[in-house]
Amino acid sequence: MIDLYIGGACPGRALTYAFPRALICPSAPLDAPLPAGGLGVVASCGSMEDTVTMISRVAAQTGRPWLAGQFSNRFTSICSGILLVRPVPAGVEIMMVHPFVQKRNASMILISACATRAFAFDAHGQIMDVPPPKRSKASAGADRGWTELKRLMKASVQGHSFWPRESWEMHVA
Repeated sequence: MIDLYIGGACPGRALTYAFPRALICPSAPLDAPLPAGGLGVVASCGSMEDTVTMISRVAAQTGRPWLAGQFSNRFTSICSGILLVRPVPAGVEIMMVHPFVQKRNASMILISACATRAFAFDAHGQIMDVPPPKRSKASAGADRGWTELKRLMKASVQGHSFWPRESWEMHVA
């Protein structure tokens, strides 16, 4: 679990906005558009089981990978995890992941919770397997990844009294 408190703003919306930008176009301005048809990101409130069911269907139907930030309700800033759902020839692959930054100013990638798999995204938002970092570097790199993601989330809401950006959330009852 990670606390994504960003000063009172909704962390779910900021997550859906900042996360794909951190992975796909990290050097672009924060308000730059994303490529169409690439990575999808949602913030989900409710049970993980319901989120897995819905996002698995969406990933299979759209043929694109999805990340789901899981929150227990829409009032908490505690994210219980990030779920990666990606289409594969036999259906969909589902795993918990963390944002990962190898060293300062390096590109963000995703690592599996067990640190045995890693994924990067190209400029079109297409996912690709990359060699995982050494396990001895996994914890520190994940800490840097979460820190960078929170920094971008805060930047996406700074100076606004309402949510100014395009994003969406799912609330599962």
